[in-house]
Amino acid sequence: MNAPLSFEQQLIQLDNRIEKAWAEILNGSRLVKAIREGRVSKALYAIYMIETFHYTAHNARNQGLVGVRHADNPVYAKFCFEHAAQEVGHEKMALHDVMSLGLKNESFDIPPALPATEVLIAYLYWISFTGNPLQRLGYSYWAENAYQFITPLINKLSETLSLKSAQLTFFVAHSDIDVEHFNEIKVILQRTCKRQCDWDAIANVMETSLRLTGNMLEAVYEQYEAWQNDLAPRYDFLHALADS
Repeated sequence: MNAPLSFEQQLIQLDNRIEKAWAEILNGSRLVKAIREGRVSKALYAIYMIETFHYTAHNARNQGLVGVRHADNPVYAKFCFEHAAQEVGHEKMALHDVMSLGLKNESFDIPPALPATEVLIAYLYWISFTGNPLQRLGYSYWAENAYQFITPLINKLSETLSLKSAQLTFFVAHSDIDVEHFNEIKVILQRTCKRQCDWDAIANVMETSLRLTGNMLEAVYEQYEAWQNDLAPRYDFLHALADS
């Protein structure tokens, strides 16, 4: 019988798995390719941030749901509630960044979430409501540590579109917040994950939620292509953006 893995070994396994998933997503994403090649426009950025607005609006809620389910573990419940409280309102930063592109004087309704975004949102509620209560930490593990993978893309996006920090508030704020959050996640993992089945559940949710996010990126690019061909009326208001 194999000896149990140490905490450090478990983290290495998580990191190896997430690096592989990120590499596949980044190398296969048409949205990422457009950013890297400097072919991104304000309209494409806006569509992405609208989807970010939608899924981020639910993060505090589904994390709070985990705390309710796991109230018999006060250490974990407190972690969930505190982090849920810290996430409240973050979707407003994404909306602010959309408006800052040149839409402040435009009148429009925020388009509903794309189906791929709805699947991500629904999945996070599902794993928060059922199964191993610790498994949602898998989503937090990659989401709070994403900047090592996406910072070059954010920098390229900013350069191509000549965006100021005030137009990247969602990313700027999270680049600082998430460092502290990620350290807190590792602490709670060490304090709560006592069985291999806990680690397995966390790893599965980590990879699944990341790949669902990758699907959302592809859906964003598909909508952008449709918009360019006047086949996405939900984004007609984006024609007000000068460089789109």
